[in-house]
Amino acid sequence: MSLRLIILTSLLLAVIGCASGSGNNSIIPSPTSSDLRQISNPDPSLTDGRWGCWGIYDLEIACDGSYVNVAPDRSASVRWGYHLNAVKFLEEHPCTDCFRTSNLHVLPNGDVSIDVTLEHPWPDTEENRYCTGFDVRGVVMFRASQYMPDNELRIRAGMEPWNGPWHHRYSSIEKGDPELVNLDGWTSIWAPDYIFKDFDLEEGLPIYEYYPGKYATGADLGTINGYKHFWTNETRHMFEAGKSATRTYIIHPPAQGSVIEASYAIYAHWAPPSVIPVNNPAEDFPPQANSSLPYELQVYQTRPLDPDATDSDYNGPFIRWHVKTWSIGYERWYGSVTDILFQCSIGQPMFPVPGGEPDEYWPVWEPDDIPGLNIDGYRALNEQEPDTFPGKWPYIMAVKVFDPEDRQNGHRLSAEYFIAQIEFEESDGEW
Repeated sequence: MSLRLIILTSLLLAVIGCASGSGNNSIIPSPTSSDLRQISNPDPSLTDGRWGCWGIYDLEIACDGSYVNVAPDRSASVRWGYHLNAVKFLEEHPCTDCFRTSNLHVLPNGDVSIDVTLEHPWPDTEENRYCTGFDVRGVVMFRASQYMPDNELRIRAGMEPWNGPWHHRYSSIEKGDPELVNLDGWTSIWAPDYIFKDFDLEEGLPIYEYYPGKYATGADLGTINGYKHFWTNETRHMFEAGKSATRTYIIHPPAQGSVIEASYAIYAHWAPPSVIPVNNPAEDFPPQANSSLPYELQVYQTRPLDPDATDSDYNGPFIRWHVKTWSIGYERWYGSVTDILFQCSIGQPMFPVPGGEPDEYWPVWEPDDIPGLNIDGYRALNEQEPDTFPGKWPYIMAVKVFDPEDRQNGHRLSAEYFIAQIEFEESDGEW
């Protein structure tokens, strides 16, 4: 192995020193062969792929668009004993401006727009193509005040307060929080360990239970946070060495205060290449180099729901899920639906909608079933507050990804979220 390649591999280890896992499940490129060019058939398991952390920052953005402060974090500790201020990469980074902000301004509606540019840490050389990133995401974490279950809403509906562990927390305009309004999706990959989870996010890295940020702290940050995709090549959402990508974040400012405080994390997915040296990353990396998470997830309605339906199944067919991934198929996806009062929670396989659009699914046990959607919580609220309908009410939708190679044990890989504002028609009070 050349000295240059040894140095490159060591530096990549530093880049991803905050990656989760150990041994063969690490994102760290640690080939079993002493010569990378002898590798031809890496382990095909989907669990080989891992997230790697490309940077953690604290942001302070003026609501009037006058300034932005960016503070790279060098003090956060992570679960497996790595310590960021001990990573030489963060002190002697080969790229001094891999994270940049620009074009900060206020939109006519009062939202703040800011461009974020990420640059791959390494120049484009044959050896550096080994470090091609996949499904790079820039996740922004604000103070979060919306809990699920929402006890304030439960009390308004005449229910007992929820006394169990809360399940999720996210930033919400309705609660006066700042909120990313043009996000590509939500992720819980940075959620702390102590929250309730109904899946095993092996790719996760929960650090914010004890994250002492400069402008924001882990105790207040959301457990579901918005992100933007970054790629330099749309094919497989690759982030190529020597290139940069820019995305615009539009943020609704908080109801109080003159600044938007946030934490920001950059992470990429990776797996050892199938072909060495890497000449064409789109073909030379195996499917598990991409995340098992969907790269597209939207939930939409074909019509407003009827709150007077006598059977919960009646409204189910009007909710559609658009889901696309690079690496695995729908046969090992499950859909979960939970309203904000925690009145319903289902976990069912995802099947194509009969006669639906491409990549359009719904969660049912059998392909020819009709899906249901429980609305009892919002009906209870309507009894106390008759103006509940018509209106829009939140549901947390999750696509849970299962390893298709481990069907017997139901091995769950990860989960992607969508917070849907579901529209209801007016109610006549009879059902």
